[in-house]
Amino acid sequence: MVAMTELIFVRHGEINANVDRRWHGSTDSELNSQGTTQALKVGRYFGEKNSGISKIYSSPLKRTLNTAQAIGNHLGITPETHVGLREYGIGVLEDTPYESLGADHQFFEKIAADHSYAPDQGESLSGVCDRFTQALLQIKQRHPEERVVIVSHGAAMAIAFAKILTGSPFPFSDYHMSNTGVTHLDWYAEPVIRDFDNINHLQ
Repeated sequence: MVAMTELIFVRHGEINANVDRRWHGSTDSELNSQGTTQALKVGRYFGEKNSGISKIYSSPLKRTLNTAQAIGNHLGITPETHVGLREYGIGVLEDTPYESLGADHQFFEKIAADHSYAPDQGESLSGVCDRFTQALLQIKQRHPEERVVIVSHGAAMAIAFAKILTGSPFPFSDYHMSNTGVTHLDWYAEPVIRDFDNINHLQ
């Protein structure tokens, strides 16, 4: 029988760029007051509902690490950073409003047409997909038959989910999670996503 690893994905709490609808990939933003509250709530949720977790991995960016630490405080686990879990960095286009990315830069058209396209000083869609899925494989191999929390970012996780579920990293908009949304993935020989983007802890 193939061993199962359960990966529990959490998106970071809210940052001001989320409210303003600006792309912060490699930009190292802090949680805003709402995001800090969300992180505390998702931390309590894990303390109450999710026993048996052995490890927490986080993107090294502050918004994810602070969210991961809020979870770790309730589980008695110190998060470990993993560079492969960082957000999709778009170089010179960082901090651009989403509307302008589409209308003025044709960013979404370009990444749809060519998964290897990368803005100056930024990453390609395929590059993000490869590094993120490699990080997941590495974590799975380290933790057979364990429950592991992964705290990461909206675009990077959506790209990985799209690849896992459809075989292609684009389009990925259907798999975008809410701030502190929780998604469970059961990984036997093949990964299966269940309970996608649960935000009951915010109600």
